[in-house]
Amino acid sequence: MSLLLESIYLKDGIFRNLTYHEARMRTSSSMLFGKYSINLAEFLSQVVMPTHGLFKTRIIYDTIIRNVEFVYYRPRPVQSLKLIHANDISYAHKFLDRSHLENLFTQRGVADDILIVKSGNFTDTFYANLIFKKENRWFTPSTFLLKGTMRQSLLDVGWIEETSINISNYNQFQSLKLINSMVGMDGPEIPTSSIVT
Repeated sequence: MSLLLESIYLKDGIFRNLTYHEARMRTSSSMLFGKYSINLAEFLSQVVMPTHGLFKTRIIYDTIIRNVEFVYYRPRPVQSLKLIHANDISYAHKFLDRSHLENLFTQRGVADDILIVKSGNFTDTFYANLIFKKENRWFTPSTFLLKGTMRQSLLDVGWIEETSINISNYNQFQSLKLINSMVGMDGPEIPTSSIVT
């Protein structure tokens, strides 16, 4: 079985949403391997880490942490999204092996990223959850593939709401943002007209 990956925001020596990451790691490891024996905060407190700048912390694990690295983070600009239909896709756990997603990503043509559609419903992009703006309120598809830590934290504080977003109603929204552990509500806004069908 594939190893799992967790990507955690680290800025100037401070992690973001660590409890959400540990909850996801616990759930995935317990479901896939039958146990979880990691204390994430304790482990990271013993690791030499960068204290200046913005980094993506990449943790590879199964029942224990196998590797950790800190990668300097530069956001990848996204201005257009290609709709890709994938009715059989499943990505409930953040696996290190993303070959099935990478295969879909190769179908993007000239677009910057893909927007995965499953049974007519919007899910995620190649590397992010989605939020859509309508009348100054933000909504996220209830049909997500991966339970993102940023998505869940924004739901918990009431900044976004879940709703059905699909092929037939997405043009009712004015714009969208891609969110993940590294990018939150401060991410760039993309007009829904930039979605390529």
